[in-house]
Amino acid sequence: MTDGLRAVGLVLLMVLGLLVLLVVLAVHDVLTPDDGDRRAADVGRQTVQELAADLEPGYAEPLDAENLAQRVVDESASGVTVLGWEGSSGTDEGAVVEVAIRAQVEGSQSGWFDAGSTAGRSLTCWRFTVHAGEHDGAATYEEIGCPDDLDRAPAPDPTPLPSLGPDAEATVLAALDELPPDATPADAESSLRSAFPEFVDVRAEREDDELVAAVGVMRSRDCVVGVRPDGDPAWRYSAFDRIQLEPGELGCAPGLYLRPITTH
Repeated sequence: MTDGLRAVGLVLLMVLGLLVLLVVLAVHDVLTPDDGDRRAADVGRQTVQELAADLEPGYAEPLDAENLAQRVVDESASGVTVLGWEGSSGTDEGAVVEVAIRAQVEGSQSGWFDAGSTAGRSLTCWRFTVHAGEHDGAATYEEIGCPDDLDRAPAPDPTPLPSLGPDAEATVLAALDELPPDATPADAESSLRSAFPEFVDVRAEREDDELVAAVGVMRSRDCVVGVRPDGDPAWRYSAFDRIQLEPGELGCAPGLYLRPITTH
């Protein structure tokens, strides 16, 4: 009987000890502010993932690293600094862009059952590598050491990517309007190719009484889709989802109008 009582007592002591430990841990969590530097580091890592996704949307044609570096400058939030760039996405080594990412979070006041959080900051540097033709959705990246003087980082000044130009819509519609009523897709393509530089892609299709032409530059995601109904003036169709212009999708083609795809 005595042994049984002793065993029960030991079990109760163990349970009581566990309860005390849980209370101590809970009180510690309530009284200890969330670490600001850790939260800032989390913000920095999220920025890294967003940059990786932005830098490699599956470029089908090579881009030099300076153009990609300029994209970082144009589209990134404050706290991102381009440190350097090298190469082209069309080589085995790929286009390399190095950036510094500063993240800062403010502290918050404590309250009932909330210890608040401390202010914090984070500084990390990363090397992104981009390869043309990859469709994995993100550039590869690795953390690197930060230079001593971030303020001396160069500013990218790339040669602008080829584009259609501001008068592209007017040119496409005028060319379609000048065609005879019974014009074929080949007629439309011939007329439009003579109106644009060689790097511009031109495609045309006819369906029933509509002649549809698509004129675009894949590298800059430029695209004008013109629709010329027989007997009526040509007009521009632009109600397509621009994700269709990305590599691996339909691209700038008459099908954007003739066979529309809903992506959301």
